[in-house]
Amino acid sequence: MITNRIKILDPDTGAIVDVCHGPTPDGGCPRARRNGVVPCAGYLISPPEADPRLWPLPVPRDYRHCELGWSEQALRCLEKAETYRRRWRAGAARETGRVFERAAQRDPRFRKMTRLQLLDTGLRRWRLTGSAVQLARAEKRQRERARLYLSFAEFRRTTATAPLHGAPR
Repeated sequence: MITNRIKILDPDTGAIVDVCHGPTPDGGCPRARRNGVVPCAGYLISPPEADPRLWPLPVPRDYRHCELGWSEQALRCLEKAETYRRRWRAGAARETGRVFERAAQRDPRFRKMTRLQLLDTGLRRWRLTGSAVQLARAEKRQRERARLYLSFAEFRRTTATAPLHGAPR
């Protein structure tokens, strides 16, 4: 969940009329009215330091869903992708270290190699392991999901009609 304060802006003036803290973990709006309409309905919303290509986003009048979900999902996917990438790099470093250790122990396969050849060999050996393949696939899948969520958000922004000013508060 986005823990920053989400600005709710007047569509005519751009002035901040309210703030919220984003959706609950299940994606619902904690401030929705009894009829389910979100308090930002009829206004613009924008997280702090938002990408100007995607924000502010107009929220249609009488809307019942939190619009922040797609961007949050993209952020979560990118964070997971970075975690997989860090794990992949750590595995590559371990395997490269093993190759250097074997070269230092005068292993006939590695003892005559240059430093660059040892680095290349360690990386090649790591890339062939099942762990490296799985981590690379997981990273790629998370990055593709992030792109998909961002595409949804961009599509929503480009197809959104301008909200009507004066939505009930």
